[in-house]
Amino acid sequence: MKSILLFILMPALAFPQSEFEQKGIHQLESKIHSHDTVKEMGRPLKAIPLLPKSSHTSAPSKLVYGWHPYWVSTTAYRSYDYTALSHIAYFSYETDTATGGYKTIRSWSTTPIIAYAHQRGVKVTLTVTNFGNAENDKILGDTLKQNTMISTLISLLQSAGGDGVNFDFEAIRSTQRSNLVAFMRRAATRIKSQLPNAEISMATPAVDWSGTWDFAQLAQICDYLIVMGYDYYWSGSTTAGPVAPLLGENYNISRTIDTCLAGGVPSQKLLLGVPWYGLDWPVQNNTRKAPATGTASSVLYNVAEPKALVNGKTFDQTTKVPWFSYVSGSAWHQVWYDDSLSLALKYALVNSRALGGIGIWALSYDGGRSEIWTGIRSAFPPTSVETILHSTPGGFELRQNYPNPFNPSTVLEFRITRRDHVRLKVYDLLGKEIAVLVDNNLDAGSYRAMFDSRNSRGGLLASGIYIARLTAGEMVAHQRLVLLK
Repeated sequence: MKSILLFILMPALAFPQSEFEQKGIHQLESKIHSHDTVKEMGRPLKAIPLLPKSSHTSAPSKLVYGWHPYWVSTTAYRSYDYTALSHIAYFSYETDTATGGYKTIRSWSTTPIIAYAHQRGVKVTLTVTNFGNAENDKILGDTLKQNTMISTLISLLQSAGGDGVNFDFEAIRSTQRSNLVAFMRRAATRIKSQLPNAEISMATPAVDWSGTWDFAQLAQICDYLIVMGYDYYWSGSTTAGPVAPLLGENYNISRTIDTCLAGGVPSQKLLLGVPWYGLDWPVQNNTRKAPATGTASSVLYNVAEPKALVNGKTFDQTTKVPWFSYVSGSAWHQVWYDDSLSLALKYALVNSRALGGIGIWALSYDGGRSEIWTGIRSAFPPTSVETILHSTPGGFELRQNYPNPFNPSTVLEFRITRRDHVRLKVYDLLGKEIAVLVDNNLDAGSYRAMFDSRNSRGGLLASGIYIARLTAGEMVAHQRLVLLK
């Protein structure tokens, strides 16, 4: 399938200013790590031979697109769950605005990630970064520089076997509105004329304060738009607050998605970006959304989650995001971040709105914690029953569904100890059969299947309790499922 990806970056607690130039998490972290170098286990990188791409043996049912920042561990990519990914974006080609070429490509031409991902059926694109109104004026106002950039990108994709480009241009003046569309059309047309299967992506704000973004035309040019649903509260916010509120607040993810859909973006072209990080503010006290006494710093999920468990996590029912407070020295701090529950609720929104999938900032920020990847696999499993492990210890089992309560879909994992005819069905409390999830012969092993209340027999289901029943020969197991709308 020929596809072009467009990424939409949501500003933080934004202010309705004509040319507001807030620095988002991509730009801030890029600046922090600007002097970092890319090394592979302490040795210079060697060119990796191009390898044939394999088909994805266990592809997620929706697109799952994650950025790989150059500053993370040199071996981090080996720990990613490639069964839960469809794309990796290599971050980044840093634009030289004097020419349209690059200042650095962070070892794109020699990184082992491309070959490693291709062997596992995952595509790899190159992210192009350019931050600030003045810097974007220099590119968008000069077609010669644009042509240099596009030619350079074609060469880089061809030499490394890349699958496309992600343009991450942040802070663009309203005077560049038509130039932005023209550039996107020019880039997509030229790159795909040389590489027909290339995917083109672009970071743009979901809240268009300045009127820069012509989403109708961009949706026509591109195959997918990805709303990066974070930075609603940012490092410079005057109070602590949710980085990615699902509900509540003046601006939230639900409102952003509704705005995009109402603006003419087809739901299947819209993907939701999710954060694997949070923000840590110095604050006046430990009250909810306490006033900030300084600038917040980012905190990765694998740091925030264990710290939350120690200090007492509060799940905020208004915004559907967790937070916690702690004392450092004599000063209070407050951290808002996303955990497995808040992410699951965002994935449920993706499913309920029939969106195209998710984006992730950023890969490796999970620190290898399994609940992050389990949540993605559970939310977006293959449409048919999936073998997750052919040989597992333990006996016959039907595990509790995840998430539970659910809306509109949930995943059930089960294990059988020998080859048998397996049936997994869902019933209401009156014993009426609602859905047949599995009814065939399976080898011993572990499996997962998805129950979608929208596609079950009889159409949409009412909120309530349902029973999942697993049988394999004489073995029987049950679980209670709670549908909550």
